Amino acid sequence: MSLILIVLFVLGPIAEIYVLLTAGGLFGAPPVLAACLATALLGGWIIRLQGLAAINAARRDLNEGRPPVDSAVDGALLVVAAPFLMTPGFITDAMGFLLLVPPIRRMLARLALREIRRRIDRGEATITIRRY
Repeated sequence: MSLILIVLFVLGPIAEIYVLLTAGGLFGAPPVLAACLATALLGGWIIRLQGLAAINAARRDLNEGRPPVDSAVDGALLVVAAPFLMTPGFITDAMGFLLLVPPIRRMLARLALREIRRRIDRGEATITIRRY
């Protein structure tokens, strides 16, 4: 786990800066800055649309008496996508835009659920439900 954090918080920004500097050298600073701003705006707009769709799906599920699990997971992954898209850089933008693709979100949700179940089965995690 600590190796993942080192990669994310140390090597990730270094790679992002390298890509930005390389792109700036190839295309110039104004187009690179414009691309960073455009991806943030476009990503924010797409997140808004998909977030509203997730909220509407949750309402529909609740009205039909079903728990809104899929829409909750979609909403959570959209919340994860937002900072990636708002952070300047092409690597983070690519990660954020991947999270905007519904089949990729579903695949990540399945992988996360599988990991949670594995940890519960091994006794590494527990789920506690408290009623107040």
